[in-house]
Amino acid sequence: ARKSEMLYHFVSKKAFDIVGLGPRIVEKLLTESLISQPADIFGLKEEDLVSLEKFAEKSSKNLVESIWRSRRIEFSKFVFALGIRHVGEETAIDLANRFKTLDSLRKAEKEDLADIPNVGDKVTESIYNWFQLRENRIFLDSLLKAGVSIISPEKKGRKLEGKIFVLTGSLKTISRSRAERRIRELGGDPSGSVSKNTDYLVLGSDPGSKLKAAQKLGVRIIEEEEFTNLIK
Repeated sequence: ARKSEMLYHFVSKKAFDIVGLGPRIVEKLLTESLISQPADIFGLKEEDLVSLEKFAEKSSKNLVESIWRSRRIEFSKFVFALGIRHVGEETAIDLANRFKTLDSLRKAEKEDLADIPNVGDKVTESIYNWFQLRENRIFLDSLLKAGVSIISPEKKGRKLEGKIFVLTGSLKTISRSRAERRIRELGGDPSGSVSKNTDYLVLGSDPGSKLKAAQKLGVRIIEEEEFTNLIK
C-alpha cells in the first residue's frame, strides 16, 4: 500500500504529471510486476502494456509517449515528486529556486536549508535526513540513469529581492499560485500572514482580516494593477 501511494504521488499532476497513468493502471503494473519503483516506469514499452487486460494498442502508445515526455521535468516538480515528508508544492518551489540544481540540494547542510523563508526546524530536519539515507541516494541515481532530465529554474531578474508580499482576497488577472511563483522568481518572498516585516499587501476582491492587520501595522497596500506592473 505504501509503495502504491508513493507511485501515485510520483506520477501525479503536480509531480511528473504522466497523463494516462492513474491509480488503476499503476496497480495493474504493480500486480503484473512490470514496475516496482518509479525508475521502472521510464523503461516501459508498448509491448509491455498491450498484454495488459483492456489495454489497446493505441492507449499503450499514448501512455509510452506520455512517459517519454515526462522525463524532462522542472526542478520544483521533481523535488515535489520525491515525496519528502513535510515538503509540499510551495516548499519544493522554494528549494528549487534556492539551490537551482539537484547536486546542490543533495549537498545542502542544515544551515543552508534553514536559511530559506518559511522552512522551519521540522522541515529542515526532514529534508536533510532524506538526502542522507543511502536508499534515497540510490533512488535518485536510478531516476537519472532512467533518463530523467531536470530543468533548472530560469534566472529572470531579482528586482523584488528581499521584499515580503502578502496576498488577500481574489485576484482577477492572475492565479494566486502563479502570483506567488512570480514573486519568488523575482527574488521576493510570498507570505501567508501580515507582520511588521511585510513590505506589500496585495489587495484582491473580498479581502479578509489581513487588510485590517496591514492597516494597523502601516504596511503598504497595493491594488492588483500595481502588483501586476511590479511583477512584469
